[in-house]
Amino acid sequence: MIESSHLAVDGEGGRRPGGDARAPKTAFNHLVFWFLFAQGGIIAAILIPVHVLVQGILGPLGVVPVVDRHYDTWVSALGNPIVKLYLLVLIAVPFFHFAHRIRYLLVDLGLKAAKSMPAQVVFYGGAVLVTLVTIWVLLTTVPIGS
Repeated sequence: MIESSHLAVDGEGGRRPGGDARAPKTAFNHLVFWFLFAQGGIIAAILIPVHVLVQGILGPLGVVPVVDRHYDTWVSALGNPIVKLYLLVLIAVPFFHFAHRIRYLLVDLGLKAAKSMPAQVVFYGGAVLVTLVTIWVLLTTVPIGS
């Protein structure tokens, strides 16, 4: 049986030196980046291979209808807001996975600068930049409903 004198204090075990229970601090930024990392991994592992299978293999073989290189086909596909959302997710979210994975690879290799705030700005800022460019391209190419 554990006696109260053996409870950890001074930041361990959720108690302060005065004995007050401390609420755990939520690292919201870390939570967001881990969420984007996980979703990017799922999309990279499942959605991209399916997209390549349908658009790159089954379509050219004539098994399924796909978007080809003709302008009218592209306009009709990109005019659909669901297609634009699909392409945004397909392109942008895996970049957050890539940024997180590369950053922690550098941390695991012993590069202490990869833990710094400028490194986070570079890696995750790059993913945000790719997302913004993707949104801009999708919104300026073909108007929705065309």
